[in-house]
Amino acid sequence: MLFNNSSNKIRIIGFLVSEVKIINAYAIEFLIAVPRKVKKGEQGFNDVFTVYANEASTISFAKNHLHKGCVVVVKGELRTFTDKSVKICSSDITILSQNK
Repeated sequence: MLFNNSSNKIRIIGFLVSEVKIINAYAIEFLIAVPRKVKKGEQGFNDVFTVYANEASTISFAKNHLHKGCVVVVKGELRTFTDKSVKICSSDITILSQNK
């Protein structure tokens, strides 16, 4: 399923803070931390988002290439699930850099 609701798009750049979690054969999740901008001299902190993907090519890419510490670009949309959790549903994940 492609996530392409034009009125609810999000694009974030952050780093993986968890390994890819396989939910079932058709879906994965992982956590991404996005640093907030801060003023000089202030302590920074990160916002953490759950990223959900259920497209075969995205799942295959994530399982083979994503690992904790990777810097990635995630494009998708925000969705609220029935359990009241909010996740970024994505079918477009790009690696910017990898820590080995």
